[in-house]
Formats: sequence, structure tokens, C-alpha cells
Amino acid sequence: MNADAGFLAREGTPASERMLRDVLDNLSAFVAVLDLEGRMLEANRAPLEAAGLQRSDVIGQLLWNCPWWGWSTEAQEQLRHAIARAAAGETIRYDATMALLPEGARMTLDFQIAPLRDNDGHMMHLVASGTDMTWRKNAERALQTALVRTELALEAGQTGVWEVDFLTGEMIWDIRMRNLFGIAQHLPVTQDMLDSAIHPEDLSRTNDAAKAATDPSGNGEYAIEFRLRGVEHATHERWIAARGRCLFEHDTPIRMIGIARDITERKQRETHVHMLMREVQHRSKNLLAVIQAMARQSASAGGTAKDFERRFTARLEALAGSQDLLVVQDWHGASMHDLVVSQLVHYQDLIGKRILIEGPNVMLKPEAAQNIGLALHELSTNAAKYGALSNDRGRIDLNWSIQRAEEGPFLCLSWRESGGPKVSPPKHEGFGHKVLKRIVANALEGKVTFDFAPGGMMWQLEIPTSYLANARLTPPASEALSDHSGAFGAPMWRA
Repeated sequence: MNADAGFLAREGTPASERMLRDVLDNLSAFVAVLDLEGRMLEANRAPLEAAGLQRSDVIGQLLWNCPWWGWSTEAQEQLRHAIARAAAGETIRYDATMALLPEGARMTLDFQIAPLRDNDGHMMHLVASGTDMTWRKNAERALQTALVRTELALEAGQTGVWEVDFLTGEMIWDIRMRNLFGIAQHLPVTQDMLDSAIHPEDLSRTNDAAKAATDPSGNGEYAIEFRLRGVEHATHERWIAARGRCLFEHDTPIRMIGIARDITERKQRETHVHMLMREVQHRSKNLLAVIQAMARQSASAGGTAKDFERRFTARLEALAGSQDLLVVQDWHGASMHDLVVSQLVHYQDLIGKRILIEGPNVMLKPEAAQNIGLALHELSTNAAKYGALSNDRGRIDLNWSIQRAEEGPFLCLSWRESGGPKVSPPKHEGFGHKVLKRIVANALEGKVTFDFAPGGMMWQLEIPTSYLANARLTPPASEALSDHSGAFGAPMWRA
């Protein structure tokens, strides 16, 4: 009987041949018998049907020339080399990729070629066999892809992964977890080490959350935010958010797996927002009180409703101008220069001509900016009605400087008018007069000098430099100061 007529028929009785053939044909695996040169003597039905082949297409052919491997010369060479090694007595096993015809789809096999010996140990044939592991390879690739994606996500989020084995007490942390807690790679992680890293004020509730997660009557979820002192640098306080899930077997906690990440920046932002909200509430109350006083005093000045509207609107606009400057600076303060310009905006054509301004570059804190802004509005309004700006010859000298007294340095703001109509003290005290004489001084712990000399009105305000946002401009007590604006080297601004 020749090779392609049936290897099985030569090796046993017809009954055993049929039984062996039925067994092989019902296997989903690839099974073939080769001669020592690699020619196909037999093959089971499954790989033939999967490739759309007949036995006559492959029996008597060298295995690497069969259609299953014709898709790749590299695959053919790998198979030929494996057959040669098996013919020399080795059992060769490797992952082989074969093609299914006619679609040409690829299948990955756990492939083996082993020598078949007779009773005397002589090699007679080679047996090639392969089990489909395509699904496993695809699963491995999918798992590897998922692991890479997870790793990238954890890295991007600076998230550490941790695990606790309750049966052994072992705590397994990845490198990011160790970096979060400042624990070296060579050190085993212990509960004592973890407890020493957590802020003492947060330790109890953190442990309570972990205990609740291991209670089989609960949902096994662990979620907590706590402060971390750090093991190596205990003075550096940070915030950590940890989440985990406990796994149970028969209501017994076996292990807990979770993640943790640094949320210090988020906590700092939350604290900043809360502080801003409190500050806004405080400032809103103060602002409403100022507006209420402005409305009451504007109304007490008498006149028609239109007169009240005009006075009140002008004062609101002055107050709004100060607020705009503070908003631009995120409520850190306002430049004296910008404040002056904003309150004299209706007379900007006169600045540098009839309105002369000079002073160092100082930043006022919000409370000082609001009150001085109101004062400047009242001064300019009064000058336009009765003083130096009511004619075409008057002049205003506005300057500020930082000076020194025994009780400490102070900011001195001076408004001097000249060339206007003859001045006389007002017969009654309106809201503007109260602002200039008492309200601003009281609000800023300052002192006001108010003089209605016939040649021109003079107003001067002195407030502590604690109301300056850039208090670093304050000179040392030992440094000699003069009344000149730039005596201690502060930047000057002139108009």
C-alpha cells in the first residue's frame, strides 16, 4: 500500500484502523503523521475541512508546502527546521500560525512535532499535532492591551495600586503607592508603617472605614480621604484619596484591592474657594453697609428725587470704579495711581495741566482702596462745584508719600487746591463732608487734617502702612526718611 493510500491501514487491523480514524477525525486538533523527511502520510479531518482541502491535496506533500503554511515563507522555513530537528530525535514544540483557506484567516496553534519509534526504539515516523490557541492568544493580547491602558491611566492620574492579603497579612504596593507614602522599594509595607504616615487626627476614621469595608454585612466598599504626613518627611502634609473593594469567601474577608492618589491640589483649591466665599460674604456685608450709608446721607441732603438720584448714582459709580480695580487684581489690592485716575476720569484732560499728581508706586489693600476712592470722589465733586475745578484757573496738587513717625511708618495722602474761588467753611455737614472728615479716617485707623483756607481747600489723610498691599516698601526704622515722595527709593509716578 503506497503512502497516500492510507498509513493507518498498514499499522493495524481494519477494525483498529476504523476506530483510530474515527477518533482522529472527531478531534478538533490538528494531527498528522509524517515520514522522516516531512511528507504527509495521514491527517485527520478537522484541519482539512477548516481549510477546504481534500486528503489528496496534502497526502504525499511535504508538510511545509501544504496550503496551511503557504502564506509565509518564514512560517515554512520555521516548520522545515522543526521537522529536521524532530527527525534527529528531538521533540519540538512552539507556537505556529497556519492559514485557513479559502478565507485566509490565521489560526495560532500550540504545535508539536515528535518522533514515533517502534518497539526497538528505531524512529519510524514523525507525529505533528497542534491545538487551537487562537482564543487564548487573542485573550492575552486583549489583556496586555488592557494592562497597558490601565497602566497609562494610572500613570497619567498619578494613581497608586495597593492590595492587602488578610490571610497572610501581606501588603502589596506598586511604585506609585510607595512614592505617595515615601516608602523605599526594598522595605516591606506594614500596618505600623501605614499608621505612622497618616495624620493622627485622621487615623481613627481611616481605620474605621477599613474595618467597615471588611464587614460581610456591608457592601465591601472602602472610600476615604485623609491627610498624610509622610514617613521620611513628616512635616510635609498632603491629602490622599483612597478607594478599595474587599473580596469575601463565605463571609470571610480574603483580600482588599484598591487605588490611591494625591488630591492635595484639589484640597488646596477647595480651601481657597471656601476662603474666597467667606471673604466675599464679609466684603458684601461691608459694601452693603457703605451703600446704605451713602443712600441715607444722600437723601438727608434734601432736594428733589432727581437730585437724590444724581448724587447717589455718582457715588455708586465712584464705588464701582474702586471695585473694578480690585476685581482686576483678584482682590489683592489696587494701585494708588490707578485709583486716582479712576476717580478723576471725568477730568482726565486736566491731569498733568491743572491737576498735578505725584507719588510712589504703592498698592492699597481692598478696604483702603474703597474708602480712599470714596474720598477722592467727594474731593473732586466738591472741587468741580465750589473749588479749583469750578473755574478755568484753579489747580489741584495731589500727592502721596510714605513717612515715619514714632508709632511707625504711615502713608500720607494730600489734596491741595489753589486758584479757585475764595473758600469758606461749609455751613452744614453733608455726606461728603462726613466721608472726608470722619468716615475714611475711622475705617482706616487714620488721621485727617481738613483746612478751609481762603486761598484753597486742603485735605490730608494719614493711615498706617499696614493698609498697603506691598508693605515691603516700608523702609527700615533705622533708615533716614524725608517728606519727599521718593525718599526711600520707591518708584515714582508723575502726571
